Amino acid sequence: MNHSSFTYKNVFKGHDVMIFIPHEDDEINVAGATIYGLRQEGFRVICVFATNGDRSFLAETRIHEAAAALKMLGVSYEDIIILGYPDGGLDAARSPYAHGLVHAVTIDGHNRTYGITDKEDFSMAEFGEHTPYTRKGFLGDIESLLRKYQPSNIIAVDLDSHPDHRACSITFETAMGHILNDEKNTYFPVVLKAFAYNTGFESVVDFNSLHFYSTKFNRGRLADPSFETDNPVYHWEERIRVPVPEPCRDPVLSKNLIYKALRCHLSQRAFLKANQIINSDQVYWIRRTDNLAFCGRTTASSGNADAVHDFKMIDVKNIADKKLVFDTCIWEPVFSDREKSITIHFYKPQNISVIKLYGNVNRESRILEGQLLFSNGYSVKTGPLKHNGQATDIPIEPQNDTEWITFRVLQTEGPHPGLTEWEIFDRPSPDMHICKILVNGEFAYHWDMYPGEAAEVGLYTYPDDMPVVWKLNDVEMTLDKLNKMIAAGILTSRIQAVSVQTGEILDEVYLRKASIFDKVKECYYRFPRNRLRRWIDRQKIARKHHQLRLMKRNSLRH
Repeated sequence: MNHSSFTYKNVFKGHDVMIFIPHEDDEINVAGATIYGLRQEGFRVICVFATNGDRSFLAETRIHEAAAALKMLGVSYEDIIILGYPDGGLDAARSPYAHGLVHAVTIDGHNRTYGITDKEDFSMAEFGEHTPYTRKGFLGDIESLLRKYQPSNIIAVDLDSHPDHRACSITFETAMGHILNDEKNTYFPVVLKAFAYNTGFESVVDFNSLHFYSTKFNRGRLADPSFETDNPVYHWEERIRVPVPEPCRDPVLSKNLIYKALRCHLSQRAFLKANQIINSDQVYWIRRTDNLAFCGRTTASSGNADAVHDFKMIDVKNIADKKLVFDTCIWEPVFSDREKSITIHFYKPQNISVIKLYGNVNRESRILEGQLLFSNGYSVKTGPLKHNGQATDIPIEPQNDTEWITFRVLQTEGPHPGLTEWEIFDRPSPDMHICKILVNGEFAYHWDMYPGEAAEVGLYTYPDDMPVVWKLNDVEMTLDKLNKMIAAGILTSRIQAVSVQTGEILDEVYLRKASIFDKVKECYYRFPRNRLRRWIDRQKIARKHHQLRLMKRNSLRH
């Protein structure tokens, strides 16, 4: 058993985590292994499904499948919440978010949220009535949900290629922004965002490989190849990588807990995506709620000042577009405005050490130069803001007892330059830390080095570098020397990263020099065994899968 200091308490605070997701099966795409690990450490996990997944199958079918999968991961039926909205479809034709702008839309005979026989939808359970299928109703339910439960931590789906995922991401951030901007607010949860498709359901097929690989982003499915991820604001290298518990990384599919949970989603035949979903880490991006921009009143010389502190980095007009246009959710001063400034007056004086500015996502417009002015007279000029709306860190000297900050636009390019968000912090990093040994850049737990392969050891830490002492078979040495000794051909290596400050073993990995026989065993035993397992499961569920589709079709005839 490898030793590791990792605990989910290093990342999550309090005792509860809410998983906010669009469809039944997205709980595994977004947080399958994380859910299991959290439950093993005693966290309460609440799973919220925005839709009933009822486009091709009955809500009853989809929700009970999710309940079975979550039971395997340790989540009770009581901790499943359904908002009761319709599956909007791949073209958003059924989406209340897209079409319920004025009046409620009717989908499959329903124009209000609904639950199933043994579980009411959230609105009915909480308020005694169903919510109309409108965008306003959807936003209201999510905001009411967050205010009622106030979970210490939230994992929510991010904006990717599915319209329902986009609607959920934007609406969640809108609701969160309403809460954070309340002057009397005292609720500041840890918020992590994750993709369900290009790092999960539609990720790179790599499980049946000689090594257990970390999550890869499937860039082949990006609508705009100039972006690093589906959300243009994110740097891939800035993702948070969370280790995976041992039962979720078993190399034999029939024994792997994630595969077993995927098999519960029979209607989606989700187990066929196991080779994409099962990886050695789960990846997230943090959305810090301790942003001091929520702790004051913002005004501007012109334009929509609220856009820079609404918690939304991006928004779109049409969630069904193949290639999204990010031209909303932005503070854009009018061309004739000579001042072109935006100011936050804090409710009480604040200590400031970090400022991040997020500019235009589109490449035609950008702020090229600006100036930050502080209430105490301190000022600093900024250079060009980064493309794609990514964060530009503005180097400042820490300022105490700041009453207000003004950002003034000095030089621009393009027709619509502006800011989508600004973040102001009193500390540089969130209070979380992760340390994991890497082999060739991959999260490693046990690593076999086959003939002809090389192995280079490294270290992943979040958020900052941690000073460590390296040990190879209990002998202290530098990382450079350790890698040279591995390259020289040591047969078995126990590699440890030890904290300089405490002497604690932060992580441990066993690296073994494998033989050609070991490689043959993998290729001609484990790989075929896994393929056979998937083939058998596919044959076993074919008839049942067809019957579930018929149940949905028959329900529409009555």
